[in-house]
Amino acid sequence: MLLGLLSVPAFATTIPAPKGLDHPGIKWDWQITAGNYNFDVSTVSNYDMKNVTFNKINKELIFTGNSTHYGNIAEIDIPHNLIGGNLTISQDGKPISAIVIPGTDSSTVMLKFNQTGLTTTSILGTTYLPEFSSVAPLVMVLSIIIVIFTTRLKKF
Repeated sequence: MLLGLLSVPAFATTIPAPKGLDHPGIKWDWQITAGNYNFDVSTVSNYDMKNVTFNKINKELIFTGNSTHYGNIAEIDIPHNLIGGNLTISQDGKPISAIVIPGTDSSTVMLKFNQTGLTTTSILGTTYLPEFSSVAPLVMVLSIIIVIFTTRLKKF
């Protein structure tokens, strides 16, 4: 029986590319360090995504890309804990319309544009990291202790 399984020829088929898609997408995973945290920002685009930088003062992610063709599309997944709130998207300094899909842990930004050459896309958020995230557990513990202490004082 084992010999029969090994002697069976293997066949493979090629999957045709979707119609109308001349330039298939490439996925990049970017590691962004902010404060003492590391965040994974992923991009899928049909053009060359060169670099991603983070400006924590402006709560801004800056994506640099290069395209040799028209009909560019990109999908960018940004964790809420990195930047969140209302996202504003601009390309080469000009505001553009994009589809923003909020999720439970991240937001997905979808772009479509017809430009060749170097492109800089900026995504600005209204929030950056959970503020006071390192102090929050301490405040919660102190609050619980105060509540327990005050309820016991009323009994005496």
